[in-house]
Amino acid sequence: MRRVALLAAAVAAVSLVLAAPGVAAAAPAPARFFGVMVNGVLDAPGVDLAGESARMHRDGVESERFEIAWDLVEPRPGVYDFAAIDRKVEAAARSDTDVLGLVVRTPGWAATDAGNPFSAPRDPAAYAAFLRTLIGRYGPRGSFWSANPGLPRRPVRNWQIWNEPNIAINWDVQPWQRGYARLLRAAYPAVKAADPGARVVMAGLANFSWRDLSKAYRAGVKGSFDVAAVHPFSGRPSNSLKITRLNREVMDRNGDRRKPIWLTELTWSSAKGKKTPLTQNWETTEAGQAKRLTEAYRLYVRARSSLRLGRIFWYTWATIDRDSKNSFDYSGLRTQRADGGFVDKPALAAFRAAVRRYG
Repeated sequence: MRRVALLAAAVAAVSLVLAAPGVAAAAPAPARFFGVMVNGVLDAPGVDLAGESARMHRDGVESERFEIAWDLVEPRPGVYDFAAIDRKVEAAARSDTDVLGLVVRTPGWAATDAGNPFSAPRDPAAYAAFLRTLIGRYGPRGSFWSANPGLPRRPVRNWQIWNEPNIAINWDVQPWQRGYARLLRAAYPAVKAADPGARVVMAGLANFSWRDLSKAYRAGVKGSFDVAAVHPFSGRPSNSLKITRLNREVMDRNGDRRKPIWLTELTWSSAKGKKTPLTQNWETTEAGQAKRLTEAYRLYVRARSSLRLGRIFWYTWATIDRDSKNSFDYSGLRTQRADGGFVDKPALAAFRAAVRRYG
């Protein structure tokens, strides 16, 4: 995922948000609540993804979200390379992990700006056709399962339509909301026609997400998604919760009181002192990262019912945690060592404890 310094603005501004109402006592989290992002170092072909997926399962991960890059899978119209996606779907199936497929990026032949993979699709129908192709391969009657009869059959039933289009580097046509609403309105019926039981997840919104969600409703997204998504990055877990509550209030005002919210990215970076550009309170130490994870899950599980919160995906499972100026390269629960092996960070112990307590 690409990030920009706009995150810092939300970190600073969220302190101005009104205090949230009190939350009820914690209740057990629903099935598939505890998820992680699977990306970054795990995308390298030489990584033992099957072994890491098995480890995720042992540590309580029930759901995973990973990117499906349209430009890499279909570089030319009708020409597909599914190898990288097959690898992740297989690993998730073997570890009984539910998948949220994040369908993002545009091949040059379909883009508004052919030189920019994060360009908005020129024709939303082409993106919708790609979704139908993915469901034809990985959905309940998908060709991937018939070609691999020895695998546990775990079809992909959750599809997220783009990522953070309210940030300009992720959606090049600004203002973003009308173009994104057109994409969502094309994607929704395409997914439902291919798999009526599938869920369409709206793009996760970051920074001043509640304001941008209001803009999306005014642009016409209502009726074209099953789940809303938020990326509530903030320095303090309590402010992260306030961001999510503000998004819930926007949905309620727009008649979507019954629709759930998923946090498709939640994290704190352990990059404090690493000379990364984001030097706000959002960055902390490894011990601080574990502490904030613990507090965030406590708050979110307690508020789950009032928020209609269905899942949380920690960003991310594993990172390099060295030699990078990108704060998100220090956000993992595990670290990949220079020799290629993986070691736990304190945040993973905190994650396991949250699963034991609330799962």
